[in-house]
Amino acid sequence: MKKKLSGILSVIIATAVVAGCGAGQVTTDTNANNKAQTAKAGAAQPDTKGTGEPVYPRTIKHAMGEVTLEKKPERVASVDIMGTDYFLVLDFAPIVSEGFESTKSKSPIFAKYAEGKTVKDLGGKTNLETLLEMDPEVIVMTSTGKGSRYEEFNKMADSIVIDFSVDAATRLMKIAEVIGKEEKAKQVLADFDKLKNEAKAAADKHKGETALFLVSNGKDFTVMHPKNFPIYYEEVGLTPIAGLPEDGKIGGRIGIEALSELAPDHIFIAENRRSAKAEEPEGLIHIWKDHPVWKNLKAVKNNHVYTMDTLAGDTFFLGEIAGLEAIKNNLGK
Repeated sequence: MKKKLSGILSVIIATAVVAGCGAGQVTTDTNANNKAQTAKAGAAQPDTKGTGEPVYPRTIKHAMGEVTLEKKPERVASVDIMGTDYFLVLDFAPIVSEGFESTKSKSPIFAKYAEGKTVKDLGGKTNLETLLEMDPEVIVMTSTGKGSRYEEFNKMADSIVIDFSVDAATRLMKIAEVIGKEEKAKQVLADFDKLKNEAKAAADKHKGETALFLVSNGKDFTVMHPKNFPIYYEEVGLTPIAGLPEDGKIGGRIGIEALSELAPDHIFIAENRRSAKAEEPEGLIHIWKDHPVWKNLKAVKNNHVYTMDTLAGDTFFLGEIAGLEAIKNNLGK
């Protein structure tokens, strides 16, 4: 579904400008009206004719409007890595993805779902020339990622912004609606609910014990705030610590001394995905092992520190699976 040639040429001309501006991740959600629109569109259209085959044309309502897909898209581009794993868990390979190889090298669970799939890497700054060369039918982005660049991408191909202010299951169903994978999504969510119930059963054995989810940055930690990760607290039933900072995208940052004051009974910790080194798995976690304050933490002394996949510290569907598995495997003993 190519856009007008003039629009494509304007994007090519803008490539040099974009490259020079850096690619800091956009974290501002779409406005309230768009969120409400997406929420209303959460239920997918009827996707079969009784044959199990998805029905097209179909109109996709998304965070920046709507688009009609005349046929099931095969050449789908994912310009936000946070959206790519939603495709992978649906057993669908986008033709291109931001940060594909880097993420695969740092995340065992991402590598597992990416196995056998050929995806062209757009790099960490989304190379627009490569994107154009791959001739996508549809470009998918997230509201917390490159959603603010919707108009730019929409000149290249029909573009869809997935609302990431909603829960992971709703995001998954919206992406499934785009690619005609609703039945697969239902299966994935059934397995996900089973895992969540198993994690809840494990958490029930530790009622009243506090749990803290962290991302290690090497010099300090980012708190995975209960407000941004309700799945581990409201849904699974772990006990949060009151008064945690929440001024960042997933939570506030704290130093080792503050961690000592919080004194959690259990610590679940992942590496900062962007700072981690593929050649040093869990290096940003092991860096603390000889620190005197770390060694005196209650959770460390009791062997209640559990490592998680790097995706756990962000808005990845596979990250939530990794977090639930960590709860089930460590607290269920």
